Amino acid sequence: MNVRLLATPFVATALLMSAFGCSKKEEASPAPNTGSFQLDGTTISCQAKATRSAGSIGGTFYDFLDLTPTPAAGGVGRLRLSLYKVPGSPTSTYLLHNLLVYTGGNGSPYNFAGTSFTLTPTGEGSFSGRFAGKVSASSSSIPGPYTTITNGVFTTVQF
Repeated sequence: MNVRLLATPFVATALLMSAFGCSKKEEASPAPNTGSFQLDGTTISCQAKATRSAGSIGGTFYDFLDLTPTPAAGGVGRLRLSLYKVPGSPTSTYLLHNLLVYTGGNGSPYNFAGTSFTLTPTGEGSFSGRFAGKVSASSSSIPGPYTTITNGVFTTVQF
């Protein structure tokens, strides 16, 4: 009987430890105003900043989301997502017009046509989203070395 009493705390401790080891761990949320994307398979981490346009381009008002690599990566100075919506409509109705990759010199950008774009509200006036694109050589002033943007994401950006 004494052997059973001594073994009980050991068994209880082992069960507790195994329960903690199998418990689901909470994933940390990405930091606000951050983003990342893959440019031809190379992952680039960025700071994200949204800006409102002061005027229209061809009668359409655009807002911009700039993803600036931290630090500059692979010659990419920034990725700009051109977003548009009908004036007065909610932020959740933004659509992706195009993506522009600027090299470190910020000269003429490489133009990409969006292949996917989602926008999700994440709080009071802030949004997260996902995007992808393919080079649009016909509209690009420089049909550069890049071909695809995949796995693009930005988190908790204020528009």
